[in-house]
Amino acid sequence: MAKDQTISKRLEQVDYQKAELAALQRLLIVSEGTFSLSIAVCNSPALRDHIIEKIKTHADGIIVIKIEKEVKNIFDFVKAKTDGQIPSSIFIVDVEKAVPSGNKDTNILRALNVTRELWKANYPCPIVFWVPEYVSTLISKHAPDLWSWVSHHFEFVYEQATALAGKSDIYAGDISLAGNLDVDEKQFRIAELEQRIKDAGEPPQDDIAVYVTVWLNELGYIYYIIGEVDKAEDILNNALKINEKLGRLDGMAIQYGNLGLIYRDRGELDKAEEMLNKVLQIHKNLGLQEIMANDYGNLGLIYKTRGELDKAEEMLNKALEIDKKLGRLEGMSHDYGNLGVIYQTRGELDKAEEMHIKALQINEKLGRLEGITRAYSNLGAMYQTKGELDKAEEMLNKALKISEKLGWQEGVAGQYVNLGLIYKAKGELEKAEEMYNRALQIDKALGFLERMAIDYGNLGSIYEERADTAKAREFWEKARDLYKKIGMPHMVKKMEEWIEGLDKTEDR
Repeated sequence: MAKDQTISKRLEQVDYQKAELAALQRLLIVSEGTFSLSIAVCNSPALRDHIIEKIKTHADGIIVIKIEKEVKNIFDFVKAKTDGQIPSSIFIVDVEKAVPSGNKDTNILRALNVTRELWKANYPCPIVFWVPEYVSTLISKHAPDLWSWVSHHFEFVYEQATALAGKSDIYAGDISLAGNLDVDEKQFRIAELEQRIKDAGEPPQDDIAVYVTVWLNELGYIYYIIGEVDKAEDILNNALKINEKLGRLDGMAIQYGNLGLIYRDRGELDKAEEMLNKVLQIHKNLGLQEIMANDYGNLGLIYKTRGELDKAEEMLNKALEIDKKLGRLEGMSHDYGNLGVIYQTRGELDKAEEMHIKALQINEKLGRLEGITRAYSNLGAMYQTKGELDKAEEMLNKALKISEKLGWQEGVAGQYVNLGLIYKAKGELEKAEEMYNRALQIDKALGFLERMAIDYGNLGSIYEERADTAKAREFWEKARDLYKKIGMPHMVKKMEEWIEGLDKTEDR
């Protein structure tokens, strides 16, 4: 099957899932105040929870009841949990905990069958059982009377969510396409990959282990993008173990590289540099110039974070030289964007603008939404430095809109920071503070120490502007301590200078 056909088939499935979600939402509206019984089949708890949370944002009064392992009578358990309440709808989840796969005891299902009339008598509202496929089959077989009352059957299951089907998934491992999925599509893709990996077994057999490493790599990347960084790290380490067992140097390099990016974002720069140098050495030994360009680019970002701008520029120019030679447009867009940041840091703003525009043009040509939002963000920060605040705000709002669509939490936090700088420059301090606090909330959840330090520094500046030196000191000391932990001496020095400035103000 051609790649575009594979992607088209997968996107058709995503459209189907979205249509099922819309149908379920319509049912809840139409059946409000009236008893109805529905089955929603979903094999992935992560996808199920995502869908339920999405429904709850548009519908009030839904109660979610989680069935526990020891439950023997589902109706009695739900009755005790609702405690006389009549919600708008009841979602019953985790039935599989009480009815595990392979368990031949059907008493709980027979008990469910005889309570059919009780559900209708007690709950004038929609009841939805969220179950995996095997539980749905067991209910239809062992609770036939209850099943006969099921008025709607929804499915959030992928045809491609098996190890066998995954072997022909040409889309698998295409990080650029995974990054371009919107937030719902990412959740559907997570469900598909997790089910496929589970189907492959633990540990996977050698004939399918290579495929599993590809699925794990994509899964780790998606979790990283949506902000579940610890989960991403665990997944990537699992992929690394499989590649080490198979002796696959190229696969090991991919995992080292991805782990290096996680460590970089956490501020563990020495650990990140160690990972990325391992990657570079493997790719040099294998003669993979194309991937060496990425390695040089990533190392450049490490040096930039440390404030070693000359070394960073050297690495990025090595990357750009290779990407130009090979005609790698996506790589060139990264290189131009990162060089633009270097020039901006040095105050060479015209040169920075030139680099960011080149990056934007390439990403627009390729249709890379993640790359486009990075370019808009970089241009916004650059225009802000130039004092062109309206132009900067326009760029940053464009970047924020795309980041939210992609579910890219790191990007959303970055736009909040940059917008905060704009509002501060305009004198709108309350609005600026709101932006910085939103960014800090996300960066704390992600565990990104450098970005948290930036947020604390920005919040301190707000309080300095208000002449609240005690609060400014508190935030700047937090920022300084984080920069020390990360190993960014130039920023530690900067924070200490700011704190000393407060001392002089208080002495006057």
